[in-house]
Amino acid sequence: MYRILVADDEGIMLEAFKSVIAGAFGEECVVETAKTGRAVTEIAETFHPDVVFMDIHMPGINGIQAMREIRKFNTTALFYVVSAYDKFDYAKEAIDLGVERYLTKPIPRAKIIAAVEEAIGKVDAKRNQRRNSVCHRILLYRRAYSQRDSNYSRNN
Repeated sequence: MYRILVADDEGIMLEAFKSVIAGAFGEECVVETAKTGRAVTEIAETFHPDVVFMDIHMPGINGIQAMREIRKFNTTALFYVVSAYDKFDYAKEAIDLGVERYLTKPIPRAKIIAAVEEAIGKVDAKRNQRRNSVCHRILLYRRAYSQRDSNYSRNN
């Protein structure tokens, strides 16, 4: 299951994203939404999203500030900027924050689906990497204790 958080001050955009994701991915994705920068950071603290689609211009704190806040407690979330503005300054700040992609509104259904598919692939790769790392540590731990027990048996 994948947790996706969509932040945009336009209700129609939120509903469009939810509808497209639900239609294409069904129960594979759980989607939460927020209409302000402050709300998105608060939701992200408890929801722990894998992927965040973030508008730049929202009431309260903007999308760039919200991404900075979320990064403080969620270092693994993938960010996709969704904006009607294609200003270089925003794109540069987004890139500095490690944004995966900068999507300019209006966003066609196919582009939303492609972005979610890309994000799912990246989330899976991160999960597999963590799983393999944990398995590797367990294997090393078992080997170390097996050797210790073997050495102990020989000496007694």
